[in-house]
Amino acid sequence: MKNPLQAPLQQLQQKLQEPLAQLRAQLDQRTPRERVLLVGGGVILLLLALYQGLWEPLVNAHESRREALDEARALAVRIESAAQLAQSSQGVANRRISILAAVDQSSREPTLGKAPTRVQPDGDGETSVKVWLDEVSFDNLLRWLGELQSRYAITVQSAEIEAGTAAGAVNVRLTLGR
Repeated sequence: MKNPLQAPLQQLQQKLQEPLAQLRAQLDQRTPRERVLLVGGGVILLLLALYQGLWEPLVNAHESRREALDEARALAVRIESAAQLAQSSQGVANRRISILAAVDQSSREPTLGKAPTRVQPDGDGETSVKVWLDEVSFDNLLRWLGELQSRYAITVQSAEIEAGTAAGAVNVRLTLGR
């Protein structure tokens, strides 16, 4: 069976034959010392080009992926600890206040540090509410969710969390409910 790369390799060899012959003729005109310097310099230049063109980009890509993985793992640990904190919260919850009023009232307190971008009743408005928060501190968000759990028995039903532009800040879309 014929190798599919054989024909292109033969064409390349034919195209390079004349320039290589000229290069060899020029190299033969040099003194032995000059030949050693030229060949050694060419090898060093080739190795440097391979390092800069192949090895270094691979190492940089590997390191950036490892950093992203470490950040994702750290975020997962923080979310798990927040979930454990919310589950272990104790105290008497005030269920008499509506969920919308509880979210509005608690978001005005300094715990969150920033008012929600948007609050919208979900369904009948008595059992769940959707909340949008942009560029809010992740730590403050966890404290606020802990307060909602302990004071009003409001829990997170679903969450979409994205990294914000500032360090430690997140953009969050929550569905809260009882």
